[in-house]
Amino acid sequence: MGERGESVRYAYWSDRRVRSIADDDGINIDPRWKTKISLFKIPLLQTGIDLEREARTLQRKEIAKRIERAIGDLAVEDFVTPPPTRYARGIGRVEFSHFVCEEQGRVVLGMRTVASDGTRVAVCLFGSQDSVAGFMGPRDPVASGWSSSAMWSVTRWLAENCAASGLRHDDPQSISVEAMKIAFDQGFTRESREAVDQPWQRGYTFGDAADAEWFAEIYSDVVLDKDRWSLREPVDRILVGAPLWVRTPRAAARRYRDFRRGMNVKRYQ
Repeated sequence: MGERGESVRYAYWSDRRVRSIADDDGINIDPRWKTKISLFKIPLLQTGIDLEREARTLQRKEIAKRIERAIGDLAVEDFVTPPPTRYARGIGRVEFSHFVCEEQGRVVLGMRTVASDGTRVAVCLFGSQDSVAGFMGPRDPVASGWSSSAMWSVTRWLAENCAASGLRHDDPQSISVEAMKIAFDQGFTRESREAVDQPWQRGYTFGDAADAEWFAEIYSDVVLDKDRWSLREPVDRILVGAPLWVRTPRAAARRYRDFRRGMNVKRYQ
């Protein structure tokens, strides 16, 4: 998956996570070497001019290409293969919202996709507000609404990269469902749930990006037992992880502040 055209902005970029994966997988994303050019060197005489060019820092586009090239097919895009998934990527609408929990500055990104065999997949990516680009409005005023009482369990689970050891009273399916509710239902009120064509009515949300390309590290990948779950929106598989980046065409990003004018909105945090 490569960037489509040149008019692309990064709505989310986690430099810390990108560098961690590059270090773990031996991917070189360091600045290019300095170059030194010698001019007017005269034989037998110690004279001349040395011109030294500073190392050029790699742009995000180049770093992303190196990461994608090195990881290759390990990054799943069509979820027809069974779990587990280590890396995932896709193209589609990404919803940005605050993760209401005891830790400040947390965000959650939600996206939905359908595999070629019809499997309905929910992807829930938890990250840092500091990695969200300013044009998405991570510090804009937002409305409140419903928040999950499972936030503490989900936070502990995420702190251990969704390992089974992080589960005290939950199993992988139930904690994944709770994470999905945080990503897609947190902030809803009865009125905003009915406004399906106005996603900015949902509390704690601050923007979305249509037709966006996303790349993520996945910690949990579960297929739900159909006989066990009866969810408001049918889902077959839930992935939980952390985003490396989200990039989007310039015209595809929406800042919900621009749609909330006239609404009674208070500032969250």
